[in-house]
Amino acid sequence: MGLRKKKTLLEQAEQYVGAAVDQAKDFVQDTARPALADAREKAAPVIADARDKAAPVISDAKKKAAPMVAAGAATVAAKATDAKAFAETKAAELSGSNKPKKRSKIKTLLMLGAIGGIVAVVAKRLQAGSGDNGGWQSSYDPAPPPSPSASTTPPPVQSVPDEAPIDEAGADPLTDPLPEESKNS
Repeated sequence: MGLRKKKTLLEQAEQYVGAAVDQAKDFVQDTARPALADAREKAAPVIADARDKAAPVISDAKKKAAPMVAAGAATVAAKATDAKAFAETKAAELSGSNKPKKRSKIKTLLMLGAIGGIVAVVAKRLQAGSGDNGGWQSSYDPAPPPSPSASTTPPPVQSVPDEAPIDEAGADPLTDPLPEESKNS
């Protein structure tokens, strides 16, 4: 008999891992993927129904919350202005001067305008359309171009007779069929 060579741990591990990978592939192909597809099919109508039911509720909540957020932001801005004035007064008293520095009316007006603008942007974003994902996708796939015909001569141009009545109410020159040519000519 020949001498038998012992397999190293690495060679034994390769065999075990190879067998495990094969079993995992079989499981994924035969069990997991069909189960996942079945779950997606069953969940699709439930998710669509939930989305349809939630859309009006979310829209109403946004409409109701936007004025409250705007009012809250305006109140916070007013309180912040009062707190700053109070802090400046107290700082002036502690430092020894009786009168605090007066702020420019233009600077104050610009600051309040900026805060109002921020509040308006936040309110507008809250009132933005519900369910909009930010992107537009079309399911339209254009038809392939027609294959070139065997003949290279262009088709004859048909002339429209001048006697054709024009229906102003419902005529659409792009979609209406061409009038039939008279067979007299």
